[in-house]
Amino acid sequence: MSQGNHAHIDAELGALIDACEKEPIHIPQAIQSFGALLVVSADWSKVIAYSDNIQTYLPWVAPSELSPFAQQPQAILPDVFWQAASLAEQDNVDVFWEVCENLSYFAWKQENHWVVEVETYLADRHNWFDVQLQRGLAKLKKCNSHHELIQTLTDVTQKYTGYERVMLYRFDEDWHGEVIAETLRGSLTSMLHHHFPASDIPPQARAMYYQNPVRLIPDSHSAPIPLIIDSAERPPFNLSRGSLRAVSPLHMQYLQNLGVAASASIAVFQDQKLWGLLACHNSKPLVIQPRQRLLALRLVEYASERLWLLHSRQVERYLRRVHDAREALAQSSPVQSSPHDLVEQHAERWLELLRSDGLCYIRGDQATLCGAVPSEPEIQALVQWLEKNNGDHLFWYTHELQDSVPGLLKSDSPFAGLLAIPLKVHADTFSYLLLFRKEQKLQRKWAGSPEKMKVETNAGTMLGPRKSFSLWAEEVRGKSMPWRTAQLYAARDLARDLLIVADSIQLSILNEKLVKLASYDDLTGVLNRRRMEEHLTTFLNTSQRYKRHFGVLLLDLDHFKRINDTFGHNAGDDVLIEVCATIQGTLRETDILGRWGGEEFMIIAPETTYPDTLHLAERICRKVAEGEWPKLPKVTVSIGVAHFENDTTWDPIVDRADKAMYEAKQQGRNRVASLLKQKKETE
Repeated sequence: MSQGNHAHIDAELGALIDACEKEPIHIPQAIQSFGALLVVSADWSKVIAYSDNIQTYLPWVAPSELSPFAQQPQAILPDVFWQAASLAEQDNVDVFWEVCENLSYFAWKQENHWVVEVETYLADRHNWFDVQLQRGLAKLKKCNSHHELIQTLTDVTQKYTGYERVMLYRFDEDWHGEVIAETLRGSLTSMLHHHFPASDIPPQARAMYYQNPVRLIPDSHSAPIPLIIDSAERPPFNLSRGSLRAVSPLHMQYLQNLGVAASASIAVFQDQKLWGLLACHNSKPLVIQPRQRLLALRLVEYASERLWLLHSRQVERYLRRVHDAREALAQSSPVQSSPHDLVEQHAERWLELLRSDGLCYIRGDQATLCGAVPSEPEIQALVQWLEKNNGDHLFWYTHELQDSVPGLLKSDSPFAGLLAIPLKVHADTFSYLLLFRKEQKLQRKWAGSPEKMKVETNAGTMLGPRKSFSLWAEEVRGKSMPWRTAQLYAARDLARDLLIVADSIQLSILNEKLVKLASYDDLTGVLNRRRMEEHLTTFLNTSQRYKRHFGVLLLDLDHFKRINDTFGHNAGDDVLIEVCATIQGTLRETDILGRWGGEEFMIIAPETTYPDTLHLAERICRKVAEGEWPKLPKVTVSIGVAHFENDTTWDPIVDRADKAMYEAKQQGRNRVASLLKQKKETE
């Protein structure tokens, strides 16, 4: 078939669907035959319309008298009705219900008139309604799981109404329906886990449940009863709030094709939104009394609240797990970790919590990949697309990735779900936490092929009801498990916590660098002069107070200028680094090494006698002279030794060490000298 023919068919189908969705089912100007209807003026002074079967339910009304609409409403309706109407007026309500002599009177105000529905009503013996309601509620109250609750709801509804098939029908985001629970009696076939297309219950039909949550069709083969109206110029009456409103011929045919002679549907709301329907079917005509409808409605309302409660508890348990994951992240952020290390540490827990197959954390030019993820070029393409299209949204998500961003992934990519959380690091820099889900291949069972046929009606060509409900299996591809609201916000919170921890780590690293800059020599990594002076002050005070010893070694690299001039300053820097490493390997744990200036270094030897200080200096001098470093010249050091001698400041100690160091150089370098030693030799 050519592309042009396809386009023509799609346009024609779209027009038919549009026509079907515009069918005015709320103003049929007819009712079903299980009751009668009166339309009375707003002040109750005159009848302005009635159903053609009014005498069947109100036999004292003569059609010949009503036809000119001359009879007063007060003569038609019983006294108890008018008492109820008076109370409604006093309470300023626009709907009321009264029962009198086996007849039910349900009235509501619609615009500038009242609509009264009359039905047969069997007396409620032995408080049947209250007893059955309490029994049903007790059974529902015992349910502590979603599956148990919905199955119990269909069970008790079937028991109290007598329908052969009772189903709980849930809408998805596209308004397709799925039967998720079922109780079956009699000859009707099971529809459990079958799907129905959204067109089976078009938008205007779904909207009607907000006006009246119960829809009753006792006989799908019964002809509608027309309304007789006092004036042809009156606009159609809106019968949405009642039970008798006539059924669309298309829907009647739909039920007949389904093998259903009687049906009832009760809306299930969650958070004021139509969530699903409790659908009841019977193979033979069946009228359920108003009290049975009310009983079923109360059971559905309670079950809906119970469902919401169970869902809330489930979400609460999930949020506790999210809280634990956030706490674990906050408590596992040592300074030495990077944000990417943290992601690797927590990835497995996050993937399980967020029901994802893989994640990617991007910060700057670095990316951390965990689990199953697309290729790096595909991830880069997704990030570029997000930066252009996401705007300021908290997150972006889809469970149909190939359809949402066509062309960014390979055609055979196994990934269909993406949740992306942008995290602003700086004014012009974003990081991202990307969560991926693989395609979830499944077979969807439809109650017949989800297609309809064209039919001719008084309103023209429309989309007709399906004729077959035989099982039709559809292979669903390119979709992942949808993201739940709690998962979206859990991922956002974890990502934000990660950003905070990452920024904290970054700040700690910068602070550590500042501390090092303030305390350590940038080239060699040993302490700088300021820190050495602080240590000198500390050890001087301790030695003065507790009569302890400490020694000071001041060393200088021999002929260091010659090394710089011959081999270059880079080589000179390398020599300084290697010499410091050699000295560090020679020192005790308590000894302190620092750079005093240029190629001069100082060592403080705490709790060390004068002879031990000399031995330490000689060992260092020898180790440096023995050192060999590839591509670097050999080097020696001259060391001056001084010792604490009850000095009041550390300057004299350093001065003695400095003079001793120059004495060592004058004696030929590569040696140790001490003024204290010379003093003793002179004596």
